[in-house]
Amino acid sequence: MKRSLVLFLFVFVANILFSQSKAEIGLNFGASYYHGDINHSKLFYSPSLAYGLIVKYNFNKHLSAGINGKYGKLAGSDSDFNNSENQLRGASFSTTLIDISVLFEFNFLPYTSSGYIKKNENRFAPFIFIGIGGNYIFSSDGFENPITIPFGLGIKYNIFERFTLGLEWSYRKTFNDQIDVVINIQDDQNTPVIHNDDWYSFCQVFLTYKLFKDKLDCPTYK
Repeated sequence: MKRSLVLFLFVFVANILFSQSKAEIGLNFGASYYHGDINHSKLFYSPSLAYGLIVKYNFNKHLSAGINGKYGKLAGSDSDFNNSENQLRGASFSTTLIDISVLFEFNFLPYTSSGYIKKNENRFAPFIFIGIGGNYIFSSDGFENPITIPFGLGIKYNIFERFTLGLEWSYRKTFNDQIDVVINIQDDQNTPVIHNDDWYSFCQVFLTYKLFKDKLDCPTYK
């Protein structure tokens, strides 16, 4: 199974990189944080450094797909919260993770990363994305329940020739309740309607570079 996944990712990335003017590569940098049994609802709780790589294929001005790999850290402590549940339990954790996702992105406005900035009228776009992914949580038996559903939103801007600068905020829905090493109590009195698996989030700046210029960027001679 793991070999098949690695082979699929290799073929997917190779196809993107050799798809002429539609391929982009880049970096992302920002913060990661977690939601779960310790932190139920606080945004940007205990943020940690996260960074990674992007490989993307643009189908047209509205749709793209790609692979996003990230490395980050998650942490939490019951001592950070004043409610009785956290204070009585007194749990804490800290772990690193590797996250890889295949994402499908939709631009609300037509967008291109042009080779010549003066010719590009589609330089800005808000976008949303969703996909499927997997992770390796170093404190949670590694590949146990590694599947994730990533989704999020962002904005991007063509800052210079083939460079795109953007900001995105995403969540990973997991199927793992052991990221924070705290497992929900499951009995007749404590059974949630929807099982409360742990989640984590990334808020990052990204910079991508288009490998080849669009045909429209080339001068036209009559």
